[in-house]
Amino acid sequence: MTPEARVLAEAFMDDPLMAYFWPEPDRRRRALPHFWHSRVEARRRKGFVDTASDGGEIVSVVLWEKPGVVSPMAKPLSLIRALGSAIPRALAVSRRIESLRPDSPHLYLACGGALPTARGKGLTSNLVKARIDASDTDIFVIATNETSVILAEHGGFRSTGELVIGRDTVLTGMLRTV
Repeated sequence: MTPEARVLAEAFMDDPLMAYFWPEPDRRRRALPHFWHSRVEARRRKGFVDTASDGGEIVSVVLWEKPGVVSPMAKPLSLIRALGSAIPRALAVSRRIESLRPDSPHLYLACGGALPTARGKGLTSNLVKARIDASDTDIFVIATNETSVILAEHGGFRSTGELVIGRDTVLTGMLRTV
């Protein structure tokens, strides 16, 4: 497993969307490293993988999709293994999430997270800010919880709509225009 996948697996253990895919915490803990391994490798091929280190160890990761690229696939066996019985739920949600994305070209902030021990140091925020500052196009992100919405708003993003996918899970599309 890559260090980036390990960081994201830990960072998203309690994320509402991940809990929707895998309601059972033990199953989620086993699935997330494989899920994130697939997602990291997809972004290595057709996007960007930004990392921050602390003491030589990767502790923060942000995944991006380039404009015009939608959910590239890499390591499909890792993804299938991770999703298991959650495949129908994940596919249905993925299609609905895509409906939130703007039609205009945009850089997609697919996810960002840090190890619990590295939170509050601004590492992930700095990675996001650096990519935003270098971008000459709109940027879109799906916020999966209230904290993510607040952080996105602080970064100049505005809500484009909400998607209710479960009793306790609301996703918010957020767009930052240039």
